[in-house]
Amino acid sequence: MRRKHLKRIQKQNSFFFRTTCAVLLACNLVAASAQKETSLLLVKNRKSPYSIIIPAQPTPADTRAAEIFRQSMLRISGAELPVLTDQTATRRYEISIGNTNRLKNLAGKDIPDLSKDPDGYAVISEKGKIYFLGGTHKGVVYGVVSILEKYLGCRKYSPDFDYFPKLTDVRLPSIKISDRPANSLRIINGTFSQDPDYQDWQRLDNIDDVFAKGYYVHTFDRLVPWQQYFESHPEYFALMNGKRVHDQLCLSNPEVLRLTIEKLRQEMQLQPEKQVWSVSQNDNFSYCQCPDCKKIIEEEGSPSGPVIRFVNQVAAAFPDKTISTLAYQYSRKAPARTKPAPNVQIMLCTIEVNRSKPIEKDSSSFSFVQDIRNWGKLTSNIYLWDYTVNFSHHVTPFPNLHVLQPNIQFFTKNHAYQHFQQSNTDIGHEFSELKSYLIARLLWNPYINADSVINDFLNGYYGPAAPWIRKYIDHLTNEIQGTGEWLDIYGSPVWHAGSFLSEKNTTAYLEYFQEAINAVSNNETFLQHVKVAQLPLQYALMEIGKNDMFGPRGWYTEQEKGFQLRSEMREMLEDFYHTCLRNKVRTLNEAGLTPEQYYQSTLRFIDVKVENNKAFRKKVAANPLPAPKYSRGDLQVLTNGVQGASDFKVHWLGWEGTDASIVVDLSSLTEFTEASIGTLYDPKSWILHPASITCMVSADGSSYKNLGNQSITGDQKNEEVTRTWSFTNNNGPARYIRFDIKGTYVLPVWHPSAGGTSWFFIDEVVVK
Repeated sequence: MRRKHLKRIQKQNSFFFRTTCAVLLACNLVAASAQKETSLLLVKNRKSPYSIIIPAQPTPADTRAAEIFRQSMLRISGAELPVLTDQTATRRYEISIGNTNRLKNLAGKDIPDLSKDPDGYAVISEKGKIYFLGGTHKGVVYGVVSILEKYLGCRKYSPDFDYFPKLTDVRLPSIKISDRPANSLRIINGTFSQDPDYQDWQRLDNIDDVFAKGYYVHTFDRLVPWQQYFESHPEYFALMNGKRVHDQLCLSNPEVLRLTIEKLRQEMQLQPEKQVWSVSQNDNFSYCQCPDCKKIIEEEGSPSGPVIRFVNQVAAAFPDKTISTLAYQYSRKAPARTKPAPNVQIMLCTIEVNRSKPIEKDSSSFSFVQDIRNWGKLTSNIYLWDYTVNFSHHVTPFPNLHVLQPNIQFFTKNHAYQHFQQSNTDIGHEFSELKSYLIARLLWNPYINADSVINDFLNGYYGPAAPWIRKYIDHLTNEIQGTGEWLDIYGSPVWHAGSFLSEKNTTAYLEYFQEAINAVSNNETFLQHVKVAQLPLQYALMEIGKNDMFGPRGWYTEQEKGFQLRSEMREMLEDFYHTCLRNKVRTLNEAGLTPEQYYQSTLRFIDVKVENNKAFRKKVAANPLPAPKYSRGDLQVLTNGVQGASDFKVHWLGWEGTDASIVVDLSSLTEFTEASIGTLYDPKSWILHPASITCMVSADGSSYKNLGNQSITGDQKNEEVTRTWSFTNNNGPARYIRFDIKGTYVLPVWHPSAGGTSWFFIDEVVVK
């Protein structure tokens, strides 16, 4: 059934997509005769005469829909409705779900045709009975949850929080409605949609429902492993700058095509039920420029040319499957001549665009607008991969609610009817529950009243605190819209310290949250919802404070007797940490940073190395110089008394694919017993600890004595986030301290981008 569902994407009914959106997305068929019909009393005094009828051989959706309806009636009223098959005798009061033999009672009625809409549904009441009809996928499930939401006010706000009214009597009006989704595939990435109840109530799909396991994206290495073939057949791999590299495949090589088809044929035998198989580029910027590939690129006007020609040949070998490939970074621009085959899915990605403005109206997104329009002219089999969260800081204000609806409308208008929203939903991530709830409804119907959906959620999820949460959201939104500044999915809250996270604005935000907390202080559930919503603001303030450590928004105030830690900042860290623990917040960023790691690294960060630190504010030299894009390449970051925490963009200096020597000048001969330097580990950002560090000291800057060498053995697959390399000095006074740092140069075999250039990042030098 799912296979038919996906094949339908390639043959969309043109009339369906030309009809007005109101008709297309929310067909509300209310017949005059039905209006005259009396309402249905399902439950009276907590008892019901109704039975739920399913086919003798029910589909999984039939069974699921029946169970949702049964459980809901039980929760609402305490009434237990039996679930029977249509082989039982007809009863006066029945709720028919699926293709039961009871449908004969609707003969001659105006029933919508759901044969082309696997997730579409119709619900009809007739002579005291209710009939739920659905498409071949989950239509009846969505019909049931829609009736429960529309007429009884039931809500599934998050996997662990819902609302079901408590009623003695349950009454429904006469019903004749039908609906179908604008988008045939609706995936929101994250932990929320792994919950079966949440998935069904939000009408969502899952990657594993559709794609073959292990063949979702970035599969070139899996199809033709470089570890197996690169040494013996370097010609299978990309030619870059006159050299074969294993970053990507050479797509004009016929042997690569043969190996790919052979590998897929083997894998498909293991997962014959799976419809969609990815044949897609690795996650890097390289692509083959051998003479044959280069010729295709020139003919097609884009590096996507070799990709589409190659994937079309693969698709021809498997006509009953869908072969998915990426239009991502270098391959995002559509080819000029070659159309994707009907069974080729184009996975188009928005990773580069700004998130503060609707894509279609943002001049900086012009190239993407052109690309999606050009792909839309070639195919209707577009899988739109959008990004709606800050990957580097999941727990920070990211005001993009106002762009979600216009963007989804824009995607759909350009023939993107399959969606993967990479929202990375999880507890504690910035407004995860709200954004997931809103996006799910927009994917079903891009033209709903989004403002009403937001208010409905806020009232249900935050209770009496809702008006204050709304004030916070509106204030954030007005600020980002007023400035129009770039909102980056890898941005730091520090970047916005002068705009929507200015001191004036954050002071107002804190007041809103205090009022919200006061409003729900007697309700622990709502209180925790508010405190979780406050985590991003607290996180941003702490990160801004780290960047302005001794300034007006920093962690410390400078006084005559030295530096004094601000008590309100320390209390904020404790509140943040304990709220995370209380609500089981798992991660704070895409790299998997845990609240515990953040807490410990922040404690390390605010443990300023000023007192008795003989390197404090001393001059530093380096060869080679660090990358200027991190902390402006300012070497004095290494002796400012502040130790880097978990974010490599703040108070860290980085070197890529090289060794480095760092020399600290203590300005005069100085007695000390220990010298240390810190490093960072963030493999998702291609950052590893150095392979080794040697520490040496000198009185004159020419003749050095060795204090020792430390190294990391193994492949660095699981390392601590920060590491301090300490060296004991038994050589007497010295003026110069040199750290010779040996990098790892390339990413190890276990890394998804194995062979790519690795970085090491250095923070505070401490001498005591």
